[in-house]
Amino acid sequence: MTTANPIRGEADITIGRESFRVAVTFSGLTKLSQATKVLTLDDLYRRLIGFEPFAVACAVRTLIVADDDDKASALSARILDDSNISMADRDSWQEGIEKAFLAHVEGGHRHRDERSSHEMAEAAILGEQGRPS
Repeated sequence: MTTANPIRGEADITIGRESFRVAVTFSGLTKLSQATKVLTLDDLYRRLIGFEPFAVACAVRTLIVADDDDKASALSARILDDSNISMADRDSWQEGIEKAFLAHVEGGHRHRDERSSHEMAEAAILGEQGRPS
């Protein structure tokens, strides 16, 4: 497996015997919100960090990185099999999902502050530091 790309909101997670990658994207969060019927990102994040079983199961399926839908389904089934996942996986899950969320947010910040050298100089000279373009 290649290294997770935090610029794309990716993080590696191991649950039981299965190592996999998740990517937090806005479209993935939309699907996860619909599946769990959670309306706010704050509530969704709390449920995921809290290792709430249904939210984690839906997140594994909606945020998993796989070549195609069939591979995502098969990998999700192995991850979520009762013989594989348990409360012992909470720390690994929390660490990975937190990395993925932070990477998603940081990526968004980077996209909002892609100013040219000229724009940065203008902002500094005119006293508009910190104002993204």
